[in-house]
Amino acid sequence: MTGPAAGDGNTLQVSRFSCTPSGVIASSRRWFSAFLLVLALVMAVATLAMVLADRFVPALLAAGVGLVVGMAWRMSRELSPQQLEISRNRMTVQTTTVRFEVPLEGASARALTSEEVAHIRRLASTAGLVAGVGGFDSHLLGEFDLYATDLDHAVLIECGEGRFVVTPDNPEEFLEVAAQSGAKIRGPLLQSEPHE
Repeated sequence: MTGPAAGDGNTLQVSRFSCTPSGVIASSRRWFSAFLLVLALVMAVATLAMVLADRFVPALLAAGVGLVVGMAWRMSRELSPQQLEISRNRMTVQTTTVRFEVPLEGASARALTSEEVAHIRRLASTAGLVAGVGGFDSHLLGEFDLYATDLDHAVLIECGEGRFVVTPDNPEEFLEVAAQSGAKIRGPLLQSEPHE
């Protein structure tokens, strides 16, 4: 946690929680970034080779693929969570490019069990890479949006029809502050209802 924002008697306190990439998500990010970098370099070399050989159509194709690879790299970073903020009755998720709020009044929150974390790892895995961001439908948790940097710190927030899995660096303190901000905290033994 980066700490609460100071305020006077009329100003709401804001508690900020960092989300540091770690574990399988961090290693997946590094591997995917390295893969995209190598692919972009190959496309740059191919483009140069085609230009030097006076083959302009293949050069344009290689340059186009390189551009798509660069856009894929950028898009893979855009929704990565940077920090979470909690103030009275709301949680704010700050990603690289997007900031959105989740109401905490009447919401429930709890740390995920190790079984649920393992389930999310399997659910978010493709070709050995684990995604940290996305929308998923799970038989254990129902539909949820994942904004994760380290699944070992996974916390489930349920508000109305929405479910969010976030991963603050300090989940215990995050849950304490969420409780002070209107969320009902459930213990890990109180499971969500299974969904078909």
